[in-house]
Amino acid sequence: MEYTQNFTNFKVSKSTKCLKYIFFPENEPLPLKFDDEKKRIVEIGFGNGETITRMAKARSDDLFIGIENSEISCFKTAKRALDLDLKNLILFHGDARFLIQEIFEPFSIDLILSFYPIPWPKNSHEKRRLFSKEFLKSALSVLKKDGKFVIVTDDEDHVDWIVSNASKIGAFFTKKEIMPLKATKYGRKWNEMGRQSWSIIMESNEYQTSGKVSDWMPHVHLKDISLDKIDEIASKKFVENEFVIQFRGVFKGDDAYLLKTVSVDDGFVQTYYIIVKKEEMGWLAKLDEGIRVFKTPAVKRSIEIVGNFIAGD
Repeated sequence: MEYTQNFTNFKVSKSTKCLKYIFFPENEPLPLKFDDEKKRIVEIGFGNGETITRMAKARSDDLFIGIENSEISCFKTAKRALDLDLKNLILFHGDARFLIQEIFEPFSIDLILSFYPIPWPKNSHEKRRLFSKEFLKSALSVLKKDGKFVIVTDDEDHVDWIVSNASKIGAFFTKKEIMPLKATKYGRKWNEMGRQSWSIIMESNEYQTSGKVSDWMPHVHLKDISLDKIDEIASKKFVENEFVIQFRGVFKGDDAYLLKTVSVDDGFVQTYYIIVKKEEMGWLAKLDEGIRVFKTPAVKRSIEIVGNFIAGD
Protein backbone atom coordinates (compact mmCIF):
# COMPACT_ATOMS: atom_id res chain seq x y z
CA MET A 1 0.00 0.00 0.00
CA GLU A 2 1.04 3.62 -0.40
CA TYR A 3 0.93 6.24 2.33
CA THR A 4 0.25 9.94 2.01
CA GLN A 5 2.95 12.09 3.55
CA ASN A 6 1.74 14.56 6.12
CA PHE A 7 3.48 17.89 5.60
CA THR A 8 1.06 19.92 7.74
CA ASN A 9 2.39 18.93 11.16
CA PHE A 10 5.86 20.41 10.86
CA LYS A 11 7.38 23.64 9.62
CA VAL A 12 9.45 23.40 6.45
CA SER A 13 13.14 23.33 7.35
CA LYS A 14 16.44 21.82 6.27
CA SER A 15 15.22 18.56 7.82
CA THR A 16 12.13 18.13 5.64
CA LYS A 17 13.49 14.82 4.33
CA CYS A 18 12.61 13.25 7.67
CA LEU A 19 8.94 13.95 7.00
CA LYS A 20 8.83 10.90 4.77
CA TYR A 21 8.46 8.92 8.00
CA ILE A 22 5.40 10.88 9.21
CA PHE A 23 2.23 9.66 7.56
CA PHE A 24 -1.43 10.57 7.56
CA PRO A 25 -3.90 8.42 5.60
CA GLU A 26 -5.87 11.25 3.96
CA ASN A 27 -6.24 9.44 0.65
CA GLU A 28 -6.45 5.94 2.07
CA PRO A 29 -9.67 4.38 3.28
CA LEU A 30 -9.66 3.62 6.96
CA PRO A 31 -8.71 1.25 8.45
CA LEU A 32 -5.43 0.75 6.59
CA LYS A 33 -4.98 -2.28 4.36
CA PHE A 34 -1.66 -4.12 4.49
CA ASP A 35 -0.75 -6.12 1.40
CA ASP A 36 2.24 -8.04 2.69
CA GLU A 37 2.98 -10.82 5.17
CA LYS A 38 5.49 -8.91 7.30
CA LYS A 39 5.14 -9.02 11.04
CA ARG A 40 3.67 -5.74 12.26
CA ILE A 41 4.80 -4.30 15.59
CA VAL A 42 3.22 -1.17 17.07
CA GLU A 43 4.81 0.98 19.76
CA ILE A 44 2.50 3.41 21.55
CA GLY A 45 4.20 6.48 22.99
CA PHE A 46 7.63 6.00 21.40
CA GLY A 47 9.05 9.21 22.91
CA ASN A 48 12.45 10.11 21.47
CA GLY A 49 12.31 7.04 19.23
CA GLU A 50 15.33 5.28 20.67
CA THR A 51 13.62 1.92 21.11
CA ILE A 52 11.47 1.75 17.98
CA THR A 53 14.29 2.81 15.67
CA ARG A 54 16.67 0.29 17.25
CA MET A 55 14.13 -2.49 16.80
CA ALA A 56 13.42 -1.48 13.21
CA LYS A 57 17.13 -1.47 12.42
CA ALA A 58 17.65 -4.91 13.97
CA ARG A 59 14.56 -6.46 12.34
CA SER A 60 14.54 -5.13 8.80
CA ASP A 61 12.08 -7.79 7.59
CA ASP A 62 9.37 -6.62 10.00
CA LEU A 63 7.22 -3.48 9.81
CA PHE A 64 7.26 -1.11 12.78
CA ILE A 65 4.50 1.43 13.39
CA GLY A 66 4.76 4.13 16.03
CA ILE A 67 1.96 6.23 17.55
CA GLU A 68 2.95 9.31 19.51
CA ASN A 69 0.96 12.34 20.71
CA SER A 70 3.97 14.65 20.88
CA GLU A 71 4.79 16.45 17.65
CA ILE A 72 8.36 17.14 18.79
CA SER A 73 8.90 13.46 19.58
CA CYS A 74 7.64 12.50 16.12
CA PHE A 75 10.09 14.91 14.54
CA LYS A 76 13.06 13.69 16.63
CA THR A 77 12.24 10.07 15.88
CA ALA A 78 11.89 10.77 12.18
CA LYS A 79 15.38 12.32 12.22
CA ARG A 80 16.71 9.15 13.88
CA ALA A 81 15.03 7.06 11.19
CA LEU A 82 16.54 9.21 8.47
CA ASP A 83 20.01 8.89 9.95
CA LEU A 84 19.60 5.10 10.08
CA ASP A 85 18.07 4.98 6.57
CA LEU A 86 15.17 2.87 7.84
CA LYS A 87 12.74 1.51 5.25
CA ASN A 88 10.41 -0.35 7.59
CA LEU A 89 9.13 2.36 9.96
CA ILE A 90 5.89 4.37 9.90
CA LEU A 91 5.16 7.08 12.47
CA PHE A 92 1.73 8.48 13.28
CA HIS A 93 1.29 11.73 15.19
CA GLY A 94 -1.88 11.57 17.29
CA ASP A 95 -3.73 10.19 20.28
CA ALA A 96 -3.54 6.38 20.47
CA ARG A 97 -6.93 6.25 22.19
CA PHE A 98 -8.41 7.39 18.91
CA LEU A 99 -5.93 6.12 16.32
CA ILE A 100 -5.74 2.49 17.43
CA GLN A 101 -9.29 1.75 16.29
CA GLU A 102 -9.19 3.98 13.21
CA ILE A 103 -6.00 2.93 11.41
CA PHE A 104 -5.90 -0.82 12.06
CA GLU A 105 -8.21 -3.63 11.03
CA PRO A 106 -9.16 -6.38 13.50
CA PHE A 107 -6.54 -9.17 13.71
CA SER A 108 -3.91 -7.23 11.73
CA ILE A 109 -1.16 -6.56 14.32
CA ASP A 110 1.31 -9.07 15.77
CA LEU A 111 2.56 -7.11 18.77
CA ILE A 112 1.72 -3.86 20.60
CA LEU A 113 4.26 -2.33 22.98
CA SER A 114 4.06 0.51 25.47
CA PHE A 115 7.10 1.23 27.62
CA TYR A 116 6.81 3.49 30.66
CA PRO A 117 3.66 5.43 29.71
CA ILE A 118 2.72 8.45 31.80
CA PRO A 119 0.78 7.03 34.80
CA TRP A 120 -1.20 10.21 35.58
CA PRO A 121 -1.32 9.26 39.27
CA LYS A 122 -3.87 11.78 40.59
CA ASN A 123 -7.52 10.74 40.71
CA SER A 124 -8.38 13.94 38.84
CA HIS A 125 -6.13 12.75 36.00
CA GLU A 126 -7.87 9.43 35.45
CA LYS A 127 -9.43 10.54 32.15
CA ARG A 128 -5.93 11.16 30.79
CA ARG A 129 -4.76 7.62 31.44
CA LEU A 130 -4.43 5.57 28.31
CA PHE A 131 -5.36 2.05 29.35
CA SER A 132 -9.06 2.44 30.03
CA LYS A 133 -11.45 -0.47 29.50
CA GLU A 134 -12.51 1.02 26.16
CA PHE A 135 -8.94 1.44 24.95
CA LEU A 136 -7.94 -2.09 25.99
CA LYS A 137 -10.85 -3.49 24.02
CA SER A 138 -9.77 -1.56 20.93
CA ALA A 139 -6.12 -2.57 21.26
CA LEU A 140 -6.75 -6.26 21.92
CA SER A 141 -9.21 -6.49 19.03
CA VAL A 142 -6.61 -5.39 16.44
CA LEU A 143 -4.16 -8.11 17.50
CA LYS A 144 -3.83 -11.30 15.49
CA LYS A 145 -5.10 -14.47 17.13
CA ASP A 146 -1.72 -15.16 18.72
CA GLY A 147 -0.83 -11.46 19.17
CA LYS A 148 0.32 -9.86 22.42
CA PHE A 149 0.00 -6.45 24.06
CA VAL A 150 2.96 -5.70 26.35
CA ILE A 151 2.92 -2.82 28.85
CA VAL A 152 5.90 -1.99 31.07
CA THR A 153 5.58 0.56 33.87
CA ASP A 154 7.38 1.54 37.07
CA ASP A 155 4.24 2.71 38.89
CA GLU A 156 2.58 0.00 41.00
CA ASP A 157 -0.68 1.92 41.38
CA HIS A 158 -0.78 2.25 37.60
CA VAL A 159 -0.28 -1.51 37.31
CA ASP A 160 -3.20 -2.15 39.65
CA TRP A 161 -5.44 0.21 37.65
CA ILE A 162 -4.55 -1.45 34.34
CA VAL A 163 -5.01 -4.95 35.78
CA SER A 164 -8.37 -3.94 37.21
CA ASN A 165 -9.56 -2.69 33.83
CA ALA A 166 -8.27 -5.80 32.08
CA SER A 167 -10.14 -8.00 34.56
CA LYS A 168 -13.37 -6.04 34.11
CA ILE A 169 -13.40 -6.67 30.36
CA GLY A 170 -12.47 -10.35 30.74
CA ALA A 171 -9.04 -10.05 29.14
CA PHE A 172 -6.48 -12.80 29.66
CA PHE A 173 -3.23 -11.38 31.03
CA THR A 174 -0.15 -12.04 33.12
CA LYS A 175 1.55 -9.60 35.49
CA LYS A 176 5.19 -9.90 36.50
CA GLU A 177 7.69 -7.85 38.48
CA ILE A 178 10.81 -7.25 36.39
CA MET A 179 14.03 -5.27 36.33
CA PRO A 180 13.79 -1.89 34.53
CA LEU A 181 14.31 -2.10 30.78
CA LYS A 182 17.78 -0.68 30.19
CA ALA A 183 17.07 -0.47 26.47
CA THR A 184 14.77 2.49 27.18
CA LYS A 185 15.54 5.98 28.45
CA TYR A 186 13.28 5.75 31.49
CA GLY A 187 14.27 2.16 32.17
CA ARG A 188 17.88 3.24 32.60
CA LYS A 189 16.79 6.11 34.82
CA TRP A 190 14.69 3.90 37.09
CA ASN A 191 17.48 1.32 37.22
CA GLU A 192 19.93 3.96 38.49
CA MET A 193 17.37 5.01 41.10
CA GLY A 194 16.82 1.41 42.19
CA ARG A 195 13.15 1.40 41.19
CA GLN A 196 11.40 -1.76 40.10
CA SER A 197 9.23 -2.29 37.04
CA TRP A 198 6.25 -4.45 36.13
CA SER A 199 5.18 -6.02 32.88
CA ILE A 200 1.59 -6.76 31.90
CA ILE A 201 1.14 -9.02 28.90
CA MET A 202 -2.36 -9.34 27.42
CA GLU A 203 -3.58 -11.65 24.71
CA SER A 204 -5.71 -10.98 21.67
CA ASN A 205 -9.45 -10.88 22.17
CA GLU A 206 -12.38 -10.18 19.86
CA TYR A 207 -14.33 -7.21 21.16
CA GLN A 208 -17.02 -5.34 19.31
CA THR A 209 -15.59 -1.89 18.66
CA SER A 210 -16.28 0.71 15.99
CA GLY A 211 -14.40 3.71 14.65
CA LYS A 212 -15.63 7.27 14.45
CA VAL A 213 -14.21 8.33 11.08
CA SER A 214 -16.11 8.24 7.79
CA ASP A 215 -15.30 9.47 4.29
CA TRP A 216 -18.05 12.01 3.85
CA MET A 217 -18.18 15.54 5.23
CA PRO A 218 -21.25 17.84 5.12
CA HIS A 219 -21.37 21.11 3.21
CA VAL A 220 -23.94 23.66 4.30
CA HIS A 221 -25.41 25.89 1.55
CA LEU A 222 -26.95 29.17 2.67
CA LYS A 223 -28.85 31.83 0.71
CA ASP A 224 -27.48 34.53 2.99
CA ILE A 225 -25.51 34.93 6.21
CA SER A 226 -25.52 37.31 9.16
CA LEU A 227 -22.17 39.04 9.61
CA ASP A 228 -23.06 39.79 13.23
CA LYS A 229 -23.63 36.09 13.79
CA ILE A 230 -20.19 35.31 12.33
CA ASP A 231 -18.59 37.54 14.96
CA GLU A 232 -20.81 36.08 17.69
CA ILE A 233 -20.11 32.42 16.99
CA ALA A 234 -16.36 33.07 16.86
CA SER A 235 -16.20 32.87 20.67
CA LYS A 236 -19.01 30.44 21.44
CA LYS A 237 -18.83 26.98 22.99
CA PHE A 238 -21.34 24.20 22.32
CA VAL A 239 -21.60 21.15 24.58
CA GLU A 240 -23.66 18.15 23.50
CA ASN A 241 -23.96 14.63 24.87
CA GLU A 242 -21.09 13.12 22.92
CA PHE A 243 -18.76 16.03 22.22
CA VAL A 244 -17.65 19.61 22.83
CA ILE A 245 -17.16 22.26 20.13
CA GLN A 246 -15.39 25.56 20.80
CA PHE A 247 -14.92 28.35 18.26
CA ARG A 248 -11.81 30.44 18.89
CA GLY A 249 -11.74 33.38 16.52
CA VAL A 250 -12.44 34.36 12.93
CA PHE A 251 -10.18 35.47 10.10
CA LYS A 252 -11.90 37.76 7.62
CA GLY A 253 -11.12 38.04 3.91
CA ASP A 254 -12.83 39.11 0.72
CA ASP A 255 -16.18 37.30 0.73
CA ALA A 256 -14.74 34.58 2.97
CA TYR A 257 -14.52 33.89 6.71
CA LEU A 258 -12.33 31.33 8.43
CA LEU A 259 -13.47 30.07 11.85
CA LYS A 260 -10.87 28.46 14.09
CA THR A 261 -12.53 25.43 15.65
CA VAL A 262 -11.66 22.97 18.41
CA SER A 263 -13.74 19.81 18.76
CA VAL A 264 -13.61 16.96 21.26
CA ASP A 265 -14.91 13.44 20.55
CA ASP A 266 -14.85 11.45 23.79
CA GLY A 267 -11.56 13.02 24.84
CA PHE A 268 -10.00 13.18 21.34
CA VAL A 269 -9.16 16.82 20.58
CA GLN A 270 -8.71 18.29 17.12
CA THR A 271 -8.10 21.85 15.92
CA TYR A 272 -9.07 22.90 12.40
CA TYR A 273 -10.82 25.63 10.40
CA ILE A 274 -14.28 25.98 8.89
CA ILE A 275 -14.50 28.29 5.88
CA VAL A 276 -17.61 30.29 5.03
CA LYS A 277 -17.30 31.69 1.50
CA LYS A 278 -19.42 33.50 -1.06
CA GLU A 279 -20.58 31.62 -4.14
CA GLU A 280 -22.73 32.53 -7.13
CA MET A 281 -25.97 31.30 -5.57
CA GLY A 282 -25.24 32.23 -1.96
CA TRP A 283 -22.80 31.05 0.72
CA LEU A 284 -21.10 27.76 1.52
CA ALA A 285 -19.84 26.54 4.92
CA LYS A 286 -17.43 23.61 4.82
CA LEU A 287 -14.25 22.15 6.29
CA ASP A 288 -11.17 24.07 5.16
CA GLU A 289 -8.72 21.82 3.35
CA GLY A 290 -5.57 23.51 4.62
CA ILE A 291 -5.17 21.40 7.78
CA ARG A 292 -5.44 17.64 8.23
CA VAL A 293 -8.36 16.47 10.32
CA PHE A 294 -10.08 13.18 11.07
CA LYS A 295 -13.69 13.40 9.92
CA THR A 296 -15.31 12.55 13.24
CA PRO A 297 -18.91 13.18 14.38
CA ALA A 298 -17.85 16.30 16.29
CA VAL A 299 -16.19 17.76 13.20
CA LYS A 300 -19.32 17.10 11.15
CA ARG A 301 -21.52 18.57 13.85
CA SER A 302 -19.40 21.73 14.03
CA ILE A 303 -20.13 22.49 10.37
CA GLU A 304 -23.84 21.98 10.92
CA ILE A 305 -23.73 24.29 13.95
CA VAL A 306 -22.02 27.01 11.93
CA GLY A 307 -24.58 26.75 9.13
CA ASN A 308 -27.54 26.90 11.49
CA PHE A 309 -26.09 29.75 13.56
CA ILE A 310 -25.01 32.18 10.85
CA ALA A 311 -27.94 31.72 8.46
CA GLY A 312 -29.41 35.10 7.50
CA ASP A 313 -33.11 35.88 7.62
